[in-house]
Amino acid sequence: MIADDKIAEIRERTDVVALIGEYVALKRAGAQFKGLCPFHSEKTPSFHVHPERQFFHCFGCQASGDAFAFVMKLEGRSFIEAARMLAERAGIEIAPEDAREEAAHRQARQERDRLLACTEAAAGFFVKMIDEHPLGGMARDAILKRSVTLETARTYRLGYAPHGWDHLARFLAERGFSARDAENAGLIVPRRSGDGYYDRFRHRLMFPIADVHGRIVAFSGRILDPPPNDPPREGQDPPAKYVNSPEGPLYKKGELLFGLHEARVDLRRESHAILCEGNFDVLAVHQAGHKNVVAPLGTAFTAMQAKLLRRYVAKVTLLFDGDRAGRKAVAAAHPLLSGEALVTKVASLPPGEDPDSYVRAKGPEALRDLIAAGLPIVEHLIESSAADAGADPAARAAAIESLGPVLMAIRNPVEARLWVERIAQAFEIHDLEAVRRQLRKGIRQPTRKPTQGSPPDTAPKPPSPPPEYPEIEKDVVGAMLDHPGLLGSSEAAMLDALLTSEDLRAILRHAAHLVGSRGVVDAAALLASIGESPARTWLEERLSVQTFDAAGAESFLRTALPHLRKRRIERELRALAPLIKQALVRGDVERATELMRRRDELYRMAAQPQPSAEKS
Repeated sequence: MIADDKIAEIRERTDVVALIGEYVALKRAGAQFKGLCPFHSEKTPSFHVHPERQFFHCFGCQASGDAFAFVMKLEGRSFIEAARMLAERAGIEIAPEDAREEAAHRQARQERDRLLACTEAAAGFFVKMIDEHPLGGMARDAILKRSVTLETARTYRLGYAPHGWDHLARFLAERGFSARDAENAGLIVPRRSGDGYYDRFRHRLMFPIADVHGRIVAFSGRILDPPPNDPPREGQDPPAKYVNSPEGPLYKKGELLFGLHEARVDLRRESHAILCEGNFDVLAVHQAGHKNVVAPLGTAFTAMQAKLLRRYVAKVTLLFDGDRAGRKAVAAAHPLLSGEALVTKVASLPPGEDPDSYVRAKGPEALRDLIAAGLPIVEHLIESSAADAGADPAARAAAIESLGPVLMAIRNPVEARLWVERIAQAFEIHDLEAVRRQLRKGIRQPTRKPTQGSPPDTAPKPPSPPPEYPEIEKDVVGAMLDHPGLLGSSEAAMLDALLTSEDLRAILRHAAHLVGSRGVVDAAALLASIGESPARTWLEERLSVQTFDAAGAESFLRTALPHLRKRRIERELRALAPLIKQALVRGDVERATELMRRRDELYRMAAQPQPSAEKS
C-alpha cells in the first residue's frame, strides 16, 4: 500500500495536461484543453482537460478522472502500478512500509531494471547496425521488398543483428552489462565447449517486442538471405525462419502481443482490434491505415492474450492467413475470444494470401473493404466447414460434428438455437433434430454449460441520465467551482438554505471543506467525497470545463441569489396553503393563526424589492 499523503503528493506534482499531452494532441480552449478522446473513436474533439483541477472528462464516452485514472485506463495498469509510474515520473520516492517486502521488491526491481536496460541497449544496437553494418543493407532490402516505409520501420524500431558470433555480446560487455544479465535477457547463449558466449541472433532482421508499458522485453529475428561468399554448408539443416527470445524473467510469449504498445491508443479509441498472425502482417496493416493492429508472438493465440485484448477493446476482427492453417487458427481462437465476451468477426483473405501480400497486391482500400465486410466468427466457421466438406456425406457429418464446440462457446441459448438453424441451412439439411444430435457428438468434454439469459453486452452502455436539477442551481454551483474563493463569501453562506437539491448542497459543502483544508478544489478529491451521488455525472462534466471568469461569476451570483430567494418564498407559500386548511378543518385555531402569520410575513417579503447579494 502507498500512504494517502504520498498519493496526494504524486497527484499534486503531476501535470495532467503534460501527461495526457504525451498521448493526445491537446489544444487550449479557454481555461481548459481539448482533444480527440483516446478511449473512443470520434472526429470532433469532446475530450476536455482542466489544468487547475487536474481532471479530464470526455463528453462522448463519459470517461473521466485524474492522472491515476488516465494511466490505469489507457495503459491497463493497476492503481499501485499507476502510482509507482507517476511517482517515478515526478521524481518522488515511495517509502517502504514493510522493510523485508520492500527489500525483496527492490531487489527484483533492480534485476528487472538491469535486464530491461540490457534489452533496450540491444534494440539500439540493432537499429544502429541496420544503417552502419556492411551487411545492414540486406535487412533494409528485406524491408523494402515488403513495401515497408522507413517511417513504419522506425515506429516498430526494426534493426539488424550482425553476421558473426559475438558482435552483440562484445557490445554489451563494453557498456558494462554482465554476461549473466545478457543471458537472462535472452540475448546471448553460453558456448557448448569452453568459456564465453555467442549471440542468439545473427544475421537477422530484428523485431523488438515491447510489453504493455512500451519496455523492450524480447526480440524476434527473421531469416535473411545468406551473406555473399557465405553459402550454407552441405548437410546442415536450413535455419529457422524466425528465432525468438526464450521465455524468462522479462518475457512470457503467451501473455503479450506484438505491436500492442504501438497500437494502444487506437485500440482504446476505436474499442476494436485487428488480430493478424505475423510481424510483417502487423506492419502492412498498420501502414495501410489501421493502427489498431496486433499479433500473437510466434505461438497460437492464447487465453491470456484474449484477456489482454479485453482490457483495451470490445470488438476483434481476425485477419488470419487464407489457408487451412489460418482457418484452423480462427476456430481455435473462437472459444478464447468468446470466453472474454469479445464480439468477433473474420475478414476472409483469398486462399494463399496473408495480410502483407494482400495489401501489396490490392492496396489499402481493398483491405479496408475486406475488414468492413467481415462476417461474425460463428457464421464464418459454419460457411468454411460447409465449403470444406463439399458433397461427401461423411465429410459433411464430420464437419457438423466439429461445430459442436463452437456452439458450446455461445452463452446465450436462444442465439445458439438460431445458429443450429443456420447450420442446417448451410448444409442443406431439413431435419433439425438430426443436426442437433450430430452437434452433440462433437462435444466430448464440455467446459461449461450454456447459461440462461443473454450474454454480456460488450458495447459501451450509455451513462444513466443525471437527475433534472434546476438550471439556475447548477449554474450557481458551477460559478462557485470555477472560482473557489467565492465559497467563503456571504453568497455561499446563503446557498445552503436557497438550493432545493441536497445533492448540489453536498457538493458545495465538500468543495468548501477542500478549499479550507487545501486551498483549491481538487477534482478527484471532490468526486471521492461525494461517492456515488446522483449528481456525480453532472459534476464530472462540469469539472472539466470553466464557464465563468471571476467578474462573470460574481455578477451572475448577484443576479441569481435574489431569484433563488424568491423561489424559496414561493415554495414555502405553496406548502403553507394546505397546512392552514388542515388546521382549520381540525378546529386548531391557534395553529392556523400561527401559519397565517407566517404566510403574511412571506407575502411582505415577496412584495419587498429584492436586495442584491453583497459583492464579495
